[in-house]
Amino acid sequence: MTTIPWRRGVLIMLGVALLAAALAASLPDKPYQRWSTLEKTIQNRLRWVYERIHQDPAPIDVVLLGPSRGGAGVSAPRVQEGLAALGKPLGVVNFSLPENGRDLHWVVENELLSKRSPRLIIIVVIEKPGRFGHPAFKYIAPASAVIDPAYVGNLNYLSNLIYLPYRQLRLFTAQFVPAAFGLPARFDPARYAGTAFDSTNSFVTGDGIRVERNRIVPVAALEAGVRRYEKAVRPPILGPRFADQEFGDERSYVRRMAAAAQARGSRVAFLFLPDYTGPRVIQERACYEGFGPVFDAGFVSTHPEYFSDVAHLNHDGALIVSDWLAPQIAALLDGKTLP
Repeated sequence: MTTIPWRRGVLIMLGVALLAAALAASLPDKPYQRWSTLEKTIQNRLRWVYERIHQDPAPIDVVLLGPSRGGAGVSAPRVQEGLAALGKPLGVVNFSLPENGRDLHWVVENELLSKRSPRLIIIVVIEKPGRFGHPAFKYIAPASAVIDPAYVGNLNYLSNLIYLPYRQLRLFTAQFVPAAFGLPARFDPARYAGTAFDSTNSFVTGDGIRVERNRIVPVAALEAGVRRYEKAVRPPILGPRFADQEFGDERSYVRRMAAAAQARGSRVAFLFLPDYTGPRVIQERACYEGFGPVFDAGFVSTHPEYFSDVAHLNHDGALIVSDWLAPQIAALLDGKTLP
């Protein structure tokens, strides 16, 4: 009996495994089910985002994309009311999501632009961008986006890629037996959160606990939070020469978002939301201003009564920012700027 040398045998097994993984990764899925996979996590708004884009005929003229600061800090219905009072009846939505990672915002923007043509896309930014992609990216992004590393030094790439075959196999099977995977078979209007969903009122955790955003936190608690937050912030390490690698998630995907918006005829702007007593200097301001103006809401940073924790505004703070933001948007769409 002929035996196969062990090295060749290992290579054959690796080849078979890679082929099986590639075939699994190429399996088709239902996008609606893919966007519903995080229903029982803090990212449960993703299903609503997909439904608002594809199932709700209400207009989307102005959209906010960003991390949880944007979700807590801007009331889309309030901005919409402010724009209407200024003679601009525009549909406003806030698609900001918990946790940081610009790659996921790019995925949301692509889904939006596949169906809609908003007049303005506002990207919510903070004082220093993160170095990693969004943890939900590998669950929601199309397979082609997961396969594309986007930039040199993508620290999430390998783990995202390894997860892809399992994800696609699961989603492919869920098309036929959705209940077995806890996924919906199709859109159910009775479960839809509605056109005017406002994340500044409250949010639901992955455990189903509703957290109200209308609380006022003692100053001492905020100051303690500032000290903890500042300890976790790391300044640039690699220097300007390698900033495109160190902050590749922010820079590469902002560029992609701006290019996609331009191709669709949408304008781009940025909204800076500070943390409590945080720095007013935006590390990537020069990068952002290459694509659009920066609306700077740093004026709220010294008001403890506006914060529910060190990094997020409470409902009152969100209304202050929303009332200030509406005239900024109106002026931009009219080709003007406000001080």
